[in-house]
Amino acid sequence: MSWERSDIDRRIDNVKREVTSELSDVSAKLYDLETSVAELEGIPRRVDSLEYGLQEAKEETERLDSDLSDLRAEISGVGGSVSRLTTRVAALERHLRQAKGAVVADLDDRGGELHALALVVEKGIAAQSGLLADYQRASLQTAGTRLHNALEERRQHRHTVLAAAAVLAATPAGDPKRKAAVRNFKTYAPKAQEIHGRIAKLRADAQKSQADLAADDALRATHRKTIDAGQRADTKLRMRLRSRLSDVLSGTDLMPVWFHTAFGPMAPSRGTNDWLDAATDVLAYRATYKVTDPVVALGPPPDGPRNSRRALWYKELKQELRRWG
Repeated sequence: MSWERSDIDRRIDNVKREVTSELSDVSAKLYDLETSVAELEGIPRRVDSLEYGLQEAKEETERLDSDLSDLRAEISGVGGSVSRLTTRVAALERHLRQAKGAVVADLDDRGGELHALALVVEKGIAAQSGLLADYQRASLQTAGTRLHNALEERRQHRHTVLAAAAVLAATPAGDPKRKAAVRNFKTYAPKAQEIHGRIAKLRADAQKSQADLAADDALRATHRKTIDAGQRADTKLRMRLRSRLSDVLSGTDLMPVWFHTAFGPMAPSRGTNDWLDAATDVLAYRATYKVTDPVVALGPPPDGPRNSRRALWYKELKQELRRWG
């Protein structure tokens, strides 16, 4: 009888534990459910907050659009004022040029001295153009380096192969040294052969490069005086042109029409050095090719080949003038 009661108690305890476990699981699920419900309840508030933020962003965008429209209107007004001012300045410029006693500076080369310097510069540039550029010489010099590196690499591989062959010839099968020797022989014999197959072409390339460098060296020696004279003449020419330009800018003489059209009446407050360099380049061009056009800075487009020195310089200067005109 007591045994039956103990068995019943155990069963009751088991049932209690199972019920307790299930209650715990139900409680946990209920907690998760309550948490999810709370999060769902918070969604409308977050949506309201997002809608409020979107509305603020929309209003700010509308304000910015309004400000931008006002700014465009102001810019348009300033542009109109600048246009009217430019017209008035041009009219004043014409009036000054017609006034009695007005002096217009002559920036062109009337005596021929600057043109003579420019011709020396052109001769130097022509001589220089026949030489190899620095990057071309550097490329040719690497051919010799590639050959040297290949010869050295082949020598090292051959040395390793010969050492491995000596070990294989002097040791019996099963010797521990043979394993490394076999590996080295199989690895470096093909590498030495592959490099050997490239040596002939590398040697031919190196010989041709050496011949090209020697020819360029001889040409440099032949034209050295002409090139040096051209560089000195270029420095002298640009110093004179820039000095003349600075004197006129700081004086009371009026700039010629072609200069005023291309660069304006005076140097800008920003990029002054670049402006002066561009103006000096145009003066050098006019002196070199005897351009005396009173209105057009570069004169008419040059005839002849499109890749000539003058044509390329004209194209470069025309592009530069767009920056200042």
